[in-house]
Amino acid sequence: MNIHALQTGTADLKQAFLHPRPGFRGRLGLVLPGEWVPPIPIHAWLIEHDGERILVDTGETEGVKNLPFARYNVTAADELPHALAAIGLTAGDLDTVVLTHLHSDHADGVVHIDGPVLVTDTEWHAAHSVLGRIAQRVSRAPIPASVDFQTFTLSDGPFGAFAASRKLTDDGRVLVVSTPGHTPGHVSIVAIDDEGRHVLLAGDATDSLEQLQARRPDAITPDPKLHVETINRILAHSRRHPTVYVPAHDPESQARLEERVLL
Repeated sequence: MNIHALQTGTADLKQAFLHPRPGFRGRLGLVLPGEWVPPIPIHAWLIEHDGERILVDTGETEGVKNLPFARYNVTAADELPHALAAIGLTAGDLDTVVLTHLHSDHADGVVHIDGPVLVTDTEWHAAHSVLGRIAQRVSRAPIPASVDFQTFTLSDGPFGAFAASRKLTDDGRVLVVSTPGHTPGHVSIVAIDDEGRHVLLAGDATDSLEQLQARRPDAITPDPKLHVETINRILAHSRRHPTVYVPAHDPESQARLEERVLL
């Protein structure tokens, strides 16, 4: 099994986003003037296993709009086709494309995908609820149209510490696990490598390893208690199985993946 990091630009974030105050004060800090932190990467991931190529998230595009708490640095040369070309592939070489959630920095790159794109039914329904539509309008980040989104359920039961899962490969070495909190239907991908380590491609389950270890909900979660419950499940899973934790925006994620650094 090979797992490749695909970087599709960077983002500048406010300190108030990465280290929010609890409750309403934390939300308010997102729109007030404040300190910005150094750029963080916007990663997607490519898993090669047993003749299959599985893309996890699709990254950002140059048309992304800035937010009060996020400024994006993405050019056409950063987008998914160029990231795939760097490892000798094209979008036509992909067998499966799955999204951890429908936020733009994980989903805008679906415009480069001709085939189906998998997203959980929970995430799809939340994104198309009244609140979800309002959020897309306010952020000027609509879900890309003319894409073959296909919803799926986590129907394979618990996996490790995670309450629900769905196999992506017949041998069960690549699977989707439930990690709600950042969004209602957020999922992560577990890839069990050739040495039996569980590489957790975590999307935005947390922004960083530091946030995971601090057990801190993020600034935009609709349910902080649920988010902390998911964080606790990830930590519990790592106590049962050797786990490499790889969130999409941690500057150390690529090195942690390459060196297989365990939690």
